[in-house]
Formats: sequence, C-alpha cells, structure tokens
Amino acid sequence: MDSIQYLTRRGATCTDLLSCLYGLKPMELQVFYELVRRGSASVDEVSSEVGRDRTTVHRSLSKLVTAGLAYRRSASLKDGGYRYVYAAVEASRVKEQAEERVKEITASLQSLVDNFEKDMSARLGARTRAIVED
Repeated sequence: MDSIQYLTRRGATCTDLLSCLYGLKPMELQVFYELVRRGSASVDEVSSEVGRDRTTVHRSLSKLVTAGLAYRRSASLKDGGYRYVYAAVEASRVKEQAEERVKEITASLQSLVDNFEKDMSARLGARTRAIVED
C-alpha cells in the first residue's frame, strides 16, 4: 500500500498524514489550512482567498465537516437572514482523531496478517478448483 510507505518515509508532514488518513486532496487541504489560518470563514471568504469557485470550495468544506476536521454554524446577517460560517476543529482534537484512526488501521492490518495463511489457502483453493474445472 503506497500510502503506508508514503507516511513512514523520512520527512512526512502533518499534510501527508491528513491526506492519507482522511483521503484529502490538495484543494481540500488548502481549504482546511485557510480555515485554520482565519479561525472561521464563509464559503465566499474562503473561495476568494484560495481563488476557486464557490461550488468547489463548498464541496471541500463539506468533506472537511464530514471528516470531523471542520464544523459549520449559522451566523446572523445585519439585514436579516443568515449565512454559514465554517471553522477548523482544534489541532488537539484533530490529533486525537488521527490517533484513533491509526489504532483502527493498525487493528485492521493486524487482522489481515493474522488471517494471511487462511486467506492464501482459500484463494489458492479457489484458483486450483477453477483450473481443474476448465
């Protein structure tokens, strides 16, 4: 798996970690870091800062919210109505989430290793049966 090799190489960064653990693309990472930098921002504010259209930024923000890396709240407008404002979760919370995700991945990989011989035998058995039946 390339992502494990990518993360364990010398010089990997928090950006590499976020990309691998949450499947974030460069645009989503750029939006995330803009939220971290600003504290909070609307879709229009982020869109203006990163130089991308509202739809693209909205998709990125939605992915960040779904991943638990950002949250959305409504803010009242002076003339009535509201708009959504997004903010990144605190770095300590992201770290906690990453630690949990690493534990899940480790357990999943250990299960694959534990069942390796059984899985291999099953696959070889199915392959052998297919060859004999042809």
